[in-house]
This record gives sequence, C-alpha cells and structure tokens, in this order.
Amino acid sequence: MKSFLLLFILSIGIYNHHSANFNAEVTTINPTTKKLNQRLFVIERNMNKNTVCYDANILQNGKLNTEDPIDAYWIDYATDGQRSEINYIQRRMAYGFSYEKNANGSIYVTLKAFEKRKILLTQDAKGNSSALLKINGLDARLTKIFVTAKPKMYTTVEFIELYGIDIKTGKALYEKITNL
Repeated sequence: MKSFLLLFILSIGIYNHHSANFNAEVTTINPTTKKLNQRLFVIERNMNKNTVCYDANILQNGKLNTEDPIDAYWIDYATDGQRSEINYIQRRMAYGFSYEKNANGSIYVTLKAFEKRKILLTQDAKGNSSALLKINGLDARLTKIFVTAKPKMYTTVEFIELYGIDIKTGKALYEKITNL
C-alpha cells in the first residue's frame, strides 16, 4: 500500500524523461539564498523530460552547509525549462529526504522514495561535493536515479536504475533494481 501511495503521489507531480547526458559538475545559484550550489544527482522518470535535481548547499566560505545540506527542486524541461519547487506532498512522500549527522561530522541522506540505501554526502579538499553510495557493491559517486513506471497509470514502479562513477577507477557504474 505504501508503494502504491508513493507512486500515486509521484504520478500527480511533475515527471521525468530518461536523459543519456548528465553533467554532474553543474553549479547552480539557489534563488532563495543566492549561494552557489553543486549538483549531486538527479532523479528522472520515463513519463516526461522533467527532472528533480539534488544540489549540495554551499556556504559563502565554500563549505557544505551541514545545517541544510541539500537543495532539491524540479527543472521543468517539458514546459519552460525553469526551476520550480517540490511541493509539500512530493517532499513528504516522493522526492523528499531526511538526513542525519554523525558524531564524526558525516552526513547521511535517506531519500523518501528509496530508503533501502543511505547516501553519504562528502566534500573533498578542493570543495567538490559528492553523493556516495554502493552501486553493484562498489563505492560510487551517484549521478542519477532513473525510475521506470508501468505505462498508462504510472502508479506502479517496475524498476529503478542507479547510475554513478566508481570512486576508485573512475569507470561508469550501473545497477538495475527490480525488487522494490
């Protein structure tokens, strides 16, 4: 039932389309704070071109904002290509997230729609932020999650695909998850 409800909420929002070209090095300006953000990853769906972006909130000093680490929002590619905010229901059920800070300062993010794996937010010495998780058992920098829902109703997810970069070798990684 939770899965159906979640997918129903996803279906009433803005949807996504598979995009082969993803640039993880995107830097954006948060319109509210006017601060530079760094793209962590995106979520796309088979329903249209719209994309949910998850950016690292970067403070003026170049450090990750540990009190508000992620800026999540839509890019409405199917209409005008502009940013729009994730609505309350989408944030609570589908595209939202929670995070926790460990004693050592690490930040772990859990996506509402994919709670099976926690994502570790990191920032290297050069100030580059990343979202790390295991893809096919390997440590990876997550770049994209693609959700494929069944046609017509779009309320049942058939599978999700994880895309990333192996942090040791730099090679592209892929995993298809069907047992949701």
